[in-house]
Amino acid sequence: MRPVKALLFIAVAGLLISHLPNVHASTNDEFGEITIHQSHIGLEAHDTLYLNGSSTVPLADVDWFIFDLFNEPTVSVASGKLSNVDAVSSGNWDWNLEVNVTSFDCTCRIVIGEETVPDQQNSRVIYLGSSNHAPFVHPIIPKHQHHDRHYFLLSNQDLTLSVPITLPSHSMNESFVSMNVCSAPAGNCLEDMTHFRNFTSSTSNGQLSVIFELESLGLADGFWLFNITVTDTLLHTSNTGFFRLLVDQNLPTVHLSTDAQPLEQSISIEQAVSVHPEIHEDEEISFSAIVEDGYIGGENRLTWTLVEPDGTRRAVAEDEYVSGSIISIHPPYSGVWTVELLVRDTAGWLTVSDSQFTVTNIAPTVKVEIDSFVVAPNYTVSLGLDEEWELNSSKSGDTSNDADSLSYTWYVNGNTFLAGKSVIDSSMFTEPGTYEVRLVVEDDNGATSETQFSLSIEDSSASDLKQPSVALVAASILGSLALGGSLVFVLTRKTAPDTSLPKWEKKSLD
Repeated sequence: MRPVKALLFIAVAGLLISHLPNVHASTNDEFGEITIHQSHIGLEAHDTLYLNGSSTVPLADVDWFIFDLFNEPTVSVASGKLSNVDAVSSGNWDWNLEVNVTSFDCTCRIVIGEETVPDQQNSRVIYLGSSNHAPFVHPIIPKHQHHDRHYFLLSNQDLTLSVPITLPSHSMNESFVSMNVCSAPAGNCLEDMTHFRNFTSSTSNGQLSVIFELESLGLADGFWLFNITVTDTLLHTSNTGFFRLLVDQNLPTVHLSTDAQPLEQSISIEQAVSVHPEIHEDEEISFSAIVEDGYIGGENRLTWTLVEPDGTRRAVAEDEYVSGSIISIHPPYSGVWTVELLVRDTAGWLTVSDSQFTVTNIAPTVKVEIDSFVVAPNYTVSLGLDEEWELNSSKSGDTSNDADSLSYTWYVNGNTFLAGKSVIDSSMFTEPGTYEVRLVVEDDNGATSETQFSLSIEDSSASDLKQPSVALVAASILGSLALGGSLVFVLTRKTAPDTSLPKWEKKSLD
């Protein structure tokens, strides 16, 4: 059978399914349901068909319909009203139907109520007359499967498939099953169907069971489309039923990789296995996964987990996902991190992969300012004793995780001067002189950075007191040079130190 023919069979099957029972009720709880009391198995009628049942649907406008399942199954061959309806209680009715069927010889379906949506409750396959009776295969739909996953699963144990079928009374306990198969990842055959023999079947009390054994299956992992027909003891062949089977007996293979490279580029492949990629705090690192399950059409679920250096486990945040198979993170803490990936494939097989990487701590950067000017290392800052000023290192930096936990220690002339504060000011220096200042900034990982400079504090008031006597001496000399012929007035002014900006002097390195 060529793929086109296989597709034609599927199309015809789909047409039949629209008029065949399925696992869903045609009327939901909001509208009620109609129930037929007679069994599904081998219901026959030669002259008169008798049916009865109950309903939670008002039956005043309800009709019945009969369809010939092997001859124009979409067009009803008879229809009418129910023979009798009795109200049992509020919202509940009993009904019965009596129909003359002497003019029919068929494998038919009768539907009570909505003709376009028959279900297991309001329809039955019936054998009318004495000829043209053949097995009928109902839609083969897996139970307990999501609505968009209509396939059976053969994974780690044998599969027994119960085929919903209605058989004539003469073939209740004996029938012959034939199946064909093709690879169908998307539901359609990729090549011609071939005959499939690696199964066993049995019929008991009108129920057909097909058994697939793992050891003798002979099918590779993947999605397979089967068709099935049943022939009874009188060689009457059923319609063709279809079902999909997923064979998956192997764990998925996961390839986990990262964009971070080991620090040493020249290492061998054997060494690279044990070397963790290294990045700095708050740097970006990405991981990607390639999952191979050996067949097309599977749905793999990926679950990413991060294990922090202290052993804390957390799920990858939504904003850390680039896609389902790629994550990008900015680890804020130093230490060894682990990325774990759990892959669950379509059959439920689980594979766990992990990858470790090292995050290295970044030492803080030191920045000291005075009046918004940065104090460069090894320079001298000249200030007056009577000035007000402060040396502020609060703009020293680090990564976002460490910036708020920096500790500051000031040393003056080799001795600890102040710890725990980022600022020293003029109130802490009451004597003039030159002070050697060193600031050490440490993060919570113990990494330190430092800067040092000289602080020269001058007593400007003592300098001001000496300036008038010098002016008098100068005036006397000028007077003597004038030989007393004139009077020279020398105006002097008191010079105040300019404290608006600090004096910068390059510190001698000798």
